[in-house]
Parts: sequence; C-alpha cells; structure tokens
Amino acid sequence: MTSKLTVLLVLVAGSAAWGASGIAALQPAPAEELTDKVRGFLKKEMRLLADGGRVIEQALEANDSKAVAEVAAKMRETFVHKDEVTTLDLRVLQAVLGEDFVARDKAFHDLARKLELMAKNGDITRQRALFGQMLEACAVCHKAYAPDAPVLE
Repeated sequence: MTSKLTVLLVLVAGSAAWGASGIAALQPAPAEELTDKVRGFLKKEMRLLADGGRVIEQALEANDSKAVAEVAAKMRETFVHKDEVTTLDLRVLQAVLGEDFVARDKAFHDLARKLELMAKNGDITRQRALFGQMLEACAVCHKAYAPDAPVLE
C-alpha cells in the first residue's frame, strides 16, 4: 500500500510541478482566492486528513479493521472544529470554490462513511478499494483546486 501512496504522490507532484498549459497556467489556483482564514482551516483539515490517511494505510497493511474504522469515522465527521468555522466562512468557501467543490467534499466524506462501515464489517478487500477511491478523490480535487499543494506531505 505504501507504494500506492508513493505513486499517487509522484503523479500529483509531477502534474503540479509541470503545471497546466496555456492561459490556465497563468491563473491562480481557486484555493488561492480564499481568505487567509478559510484557506488556513482547509490546510489544517488537509494535514489532518493526510495524517489519517497514513494511519489507515498502516492499519490496512496490518489488517487492523478497528483502527481503520476509528480513523474513517473521524474523516467522515471532519476534523476541523465547528467553532473555528463560521457560516460566513462556509459561504466564502462555497462562493469562491463553487458547488462542484462542495459536492466533491460531500462525496469524499461519504467514501469515509463507507470505509468505516466496511471496516466495522471486517471486509479488508473492500476497505482497500474504498481507501484507493479516497486517495483518487484527493488527487482529483487537488488538481482542480490546489494543484501546487501536496496531497500527502
């Protein structure tokens, strides 16, 4: 599984390093247009999600469904504390990044919910497949909204 993460990181880093072609390469990434506060809590959540992904990767290698379920539940619930994010912050996020970003975020958290359920059922094969889908969702979203940001550090 470690090699899977390494390949994903290389692909995302490579496409970020080479950048998009034409005019798109000259435009700032959508995430760069967020307020510092909103960008800050997104970065915090991304760091925590990446840390959770590393724990899940190790747990899957050890066939530890209990650990997978615990971390997937945290990912499903979102790591960012609700008292840090105001309604206005959420409106800014939605206004700048749009409905597609919100839909992608909901889909990611739904994958985390499914991973949690499969982990509670002990289905390692399905856990691995869902975790792969989560990694792919991260890479696709980063490419669209923050191409210069690493998926996992």
